[in-house]
Amino acid sequence: MILFLYGEDTYRSRQKLKQIEERFKETDKSRINLFIFDGEKTPFKNIEKEIVSAPFLHSKKLIVIESFLKKKGGAKPQEDLVIFLKKNKIPESVVIVFWEEGLPDQRTAVFKLLNKPKQAEKFELLSEIKLPQWILKEAEGKKVGIERPAVNLLAGLVGPDLWQIAGELDKLSSFTAKRENKQNIITADDVKVFVKGRFDEDIFSLTDAIGNRNKKQIFRILNEQISAGLKESYIFSMLVRQFRILFQIKETVEKKYSFVSLGDYSLKQNLASELGLHPFVVQKTLAQIKNYKLQELENIYKKLLLIDMQMKRTSLPPRLLLDLFLGEIVTSL
Repeated sequence: MILFLYGEDTYRSRQKLKQIEERFKETDKSRINLFIFDGEKTPFKNIEKEIVSAPFLHSKKLIVIESFLKKKGGAKPQEDLVIFLKKNKIPESVVIVFWEEGLPDQRTAVFKLLNKPKQAEKFELLSEIKLPQWILKEAEGKKVGIERPAVNLLAGLVGPDLWQIAGELDKLSSFTAKRENKQNIITADDVKVFVKGRFDEDIFSLTDAIGNRNKKQIFRILNEQISAGLKESYIFSMLVRQFRILFQIKETVEKKYSFVSLGDYSLKQNLASELGLHPFVVQKTLAQIKNYKLQELENIYKKLLLIDMQMKRTSLPPRLLLDLFLGEIVTSL
């Protein structure tokens, strides 16, 4: 049996891999038949040796191969794997799990061979609809209660970074457990005090530069973010989120608060409450809406949704799609 786990949401793919390993350890407490290979560094002949050999005093063997599709040294190792899998039937006693971080090159023969129904599972970044549901379930697993406003605020501050959210829940859980009233429930006020959002200045600077039609600054900020280690798909997800918020706030202000100054403190609080957003996000976004017309924001959001479909359905590099989008937006505004 072969399983293939990959995608931008490395937290959930790691959790799935951990579950597979833990279930196997329950049946083989000696762990002699569990093999975890660094696919980038381990010669394929070493992996092949374990695949073809029988389990030791057990009915099953679990082989985990991490980051094989990132393997250095050209296409030869991948070709060896493809040839091996096509020529050899995997023994029923062997379970092989390929785990990859992010989105591998979908054009390679290895990817096409592994990415088959019932064999592959892609872990995409959670949507804004699914993220609160995941937070509730994660909090339940950590045996801590969390109020719905706190869930929405945590999702809004951090975004789809589940590694950070899981860490924040651990921190918040430790704090609430020490309360004098022993009420282990996370509130929105707790989130406001302890959580530092990933909605940092860079994403606001990027949307500022877009609104100001500053092409040079746009690509400077984008290159800086990628050089700092942020994935193109993550930057894209943050752009989708921020332009959705821009549209929401612009539309709400024009419909209900057109008579109120954008600098009015009560406006920020009202919008944060109505839209379920952090006041900091609202304050920063209010400063940007003057750069856009409502129809422009609607058009941009539609383009982003179209590119999201292209990212999922084509093999075009995410960076290329991101560059084309930003270049087109600047010229069309």
